[in-house]
Amino acid sequence: MHGLTSKFIITSLLSLLIALPGVTNAGINPFKKSKNYNFGADVPWYESRDSVTKSGSVRDGPDTNYYHLNIDKYRLLLRLGKNDPSGELANTRSLGRLAIAEVKADGRRFPIFDWCLSNQHNVTKKLKQNTVVVNDTCINAGGGGDFVINLDEQTKQILKTAKTLTFIVEPYGRPVMLSYSMHGFAEFMTNLDVPTPVPVVKVPKPVAPVAVVKAKPKPKPVKMCYEKAPTGFQSAVTAIAYPCNNTAKKANAKAKISARVKQEKKKMAMELEAANREKLARQKAVENNKRKIEWDIQQAKIWVKRCEKHWAKGKSPCYCEKYIDKAPAGITSSCGK
Repeated sequence: MHGLTSKFIITSLLSLLIALPGVTNAGINPFKKSKNYNFGADVPWYESRDSVTKSGSVRDGPDTNYYHLNIDKYRLLLRLGKNDPSGELANTRSLGRLAIAEVKADGRRFPIFDWCLSNQHNVTKKLKQNTVVVNDTCINAGGGGDFVINLDEQTKQILKTAKTLTFIVEPYGRPVMLSYSMHGFAEFMTNLDVPTPVPVVKVPKPVAPVAVVKAKPKPKPVKMCYEKAPTGFQSAVTAIAYPCNNTAKKANAKAKISARVKQEKKKMAMELEAANREKLARQKAVENNKRKIEWDIQQAKIWVKRCEKHWAKGKSPCYCEKYIDKAPAGITSSCGK
C-alpha cells in the first residue's frame, strides 16, 4: 500500500505541473535545480506598429513571472518581468546577478552571441550582469531583467528560418531554459524589415525641383556606462548602468551608489561594535570566573584548617561535609548523627 500511495502522489504532482497556466509543456522537474519552460505555437505573437512580442508566463506563489520575447528590425529584447502581461514596464522584477549562459536557434548557438562572449571586457563562459561588450552588441545591464542583442543581417536571417529559439538564463544562479516556438514569426519579421519608403515629392510646374527627402538613418545602439562603488565595497554594492550621454541619469546613479556605500559602512560599523561588545563580555566572564576560583581556594584553606581540629578527634561536623575528601583515612561525616 505504501508503494501505491507514493506512486499516486508523484503522478498527481506531475499532472499539476503540466496543467500550470501560461506555460505549454513547461517540463518543470521538482527534483532538479534547473527549470525548463517551453512556450509553443499555442502561445501567440502580438504585433504592434514596429515590433512583435511572444509572452510566456509562470505562476510563482501569489505572483506571475513573465518571459517576454520582443523583436523589432534593430534589436531582440528578452525581458524577465513580474505581474506585467504587456511587457511594456521595465524593472518589475529585481534581479541582482542575472547571467545569460546560452542563446540558440534550433539547437545551435547564435553566432552573434558567441561573438559577444568573446568580446567582453572580462571574457567568461557567460554574459554576466553589467559586463561591457564591444559596441554594445549585447547588453545585460542593470538589475531589471532586460537582455538585448542588437541585430545584424545574418542574425535576422537566422530568426526568419528558425523553428525554435532557446535562451538559458540564470536569474538567481541556477539555470532556467526558455524555449520559444518561432512558428509564424518569419512573416512578421519580413513585414517589419521592409525598408522605410522614401516619399515621392510631386513638383508642380513650373516650380524648381524639390530636394529628395533622405531616409532616416538607422539609430545607433545606446552606449552604456557604469557607476561603481569604491574599492572594498564593490562586492557588496552592485554597479549601476546608465546611458553615457545622459548627465541626469549619471548623477542619479552616482547618488544611489553613494547612498548604498553609506548604508554598507553603517552596517559594517554596527557589526564591529557588536563584535567588540561580545569580546568585552567574554573577557568579563573570564575575570569573574577567575575571581570566584581564587575565592573558593581561599575559603577552602580556612575551613579545612578548622575541620582538621575536629578530624584529629575522630569527628567531622556538618560544615566539614564539603571538604570530607581532605580528611584523614577512616574519618567519616558525622553530620545528622
